[in-house]
Amino acid sequence: MLKSKSDTRRRSVFPRAAILCAMALVILTGLAAAQPAGGEFRTVVAEGVAALIPGKNPDKVYDEALKDAKRNAVQMGVGVLVDSATLVENYQMVSDKILALSSGYVRNFKVLSQANDGDLYRIVIQAEVAVASIDADLRAVLALKEDKGYPRIMLIGVEKENDIARQSATAQSELEDFLIQKGFDLVDQSQVDVNKARDAAMNPDDLAKAAVLGEAYGAEIVILFQAHADSDGQSVVHGIPMHSYRGVLDARMVYTDTAAMLGSVSVNDGGSAEGAPAAIRLTHQRTAKKAGPLVMEKILADWQKRVNKIEVIVSGIAYSEMKKVQDALKNVRRVDAVAAPRFEKGVATFQVQGDIKPEDLADVLPEVAGVEGLEVVTVTPGRVECRVSR
Repeated sequence: MLKSKSDTRRRSVFPRAAILCAMALVILTGLAAAQPAGGEFRTVVAEGVAALIPGKNPDKVYDEALKDAKRNAVQMGVGVLVDSATLVENYQMVSDKILALSSGYVRNFKVLSQANDGDLYRIVIQAEVAVASIDADLRAVLALKEDKGYPRIMLIGVEKENDIARQSATAQSELEDFLIQKGFDLVDQSQVDVNKARDAAMNPDDLAKAAVLGEAYGAEIVILFQAHADSDGQSVVHGIPMHSYRGVLDARMVYTDTAAMLGSVSVNDGGSAEGAPAAIRLTHQRTAKKAGPLVMEKILADWQKRVNKIEVIVSGIAYSEMKKVQDALKNVRRVDAVAAPRFEKGVATFQVQGDIKPEDLADVLPEVAGVEGLEVVTVTPGRVECRVSR
């Protein structure tokens, strides 16, 4: 059986017949039950497999099999909600969504068994699966945070009254409060230098500038928005003069490492109050309150599908040592692929893909690289810089 000193959750092997009976019982029970309301969970038993390759990190094999088991668990959870004809008719659509979002649908799980089977490693889990869509179930979304972590966010925006920019932050504060409540880490807007830089980046069409600014302050995603409040006339209600405003909030979400836009949101709302300032504030609050959940949904959906890309730069390294570092990187847990490195004047550059954070990679790299004197000098979003001291 595959072993790992870092994982204490593994259990002895169950007889295969017992496992299959348990799986069948779960499926039949789910199909017989009434369709659950949105946000409920189903308990299912699922198996995952991964290839056993000589010299491969056992923890990586375990992770791959567990990921496969979670995907299979989600497929079973979805299967209890729809009849077979519906599932067949919409298989491609359902399958694509499951493959993109499976880790987020699994809330809790426990390992029932694990075993080597020839050149395969098999693991069986019992999992709680969200049968509602991920954007309708916050508990399933929180599973993503535990597995992958939420991106750090910076907001850059302008609020306008009758198409004139004002020094107000009503919509921004509403968006910030919403994202903080949902567990996102935001760039500290109270920093004087951040505020100055934000003021210099008020052009909502300059995605590249916003991306550079966000990356400089450690953000992985920038939300670039414009909030408009335009007068919609006045009226008298019970003798009180009321001001009405129409509001529009447009937001675009941009990755800071590539300046690529991951999505956009546009919402409309309005507000009426005694006095124009109060009506404007109310309008900005309402449009931001509408936009917040939509912005979060788009960010999380794309963040789950995104494969992390990390550039690893090692200076002072010998050409003969470069292959050793490349092989070590390939065997790091949660690293999926390492592109052929570049080497120039004692500097090797590696492109790493996988579900791993730069800081986690930096923690293990000096130990596993096998190059004497290698140390990490800088860690930033998307990059780990090292040097070899002789």
